[in-house]
Amino acid sequence: MTTCVLAWAVALLLLPIVIILWATETRQQRARRWRAAGWTQQRIADRLGCSRTTVRRMLAA
Repeated sequence: MTTCVLAWAVALLLLPIVIILWATETRQQRARRWRAAGWTQQRIADRLGCSRTTVRRMLAA
């Protein structure tokens, strides 16, 4: 039970930090992270709501 409580406490403490990091991440940073994770340019474009050409430019910059 103590381990469970400790795990919840850590999760609740880290959650605001994760949200802030996600909210301040730029589209270009997201595209690069997703590309590094193996996503295709088209999949990234679909997710960001832009063209594949825009994604290609983001990744090249």
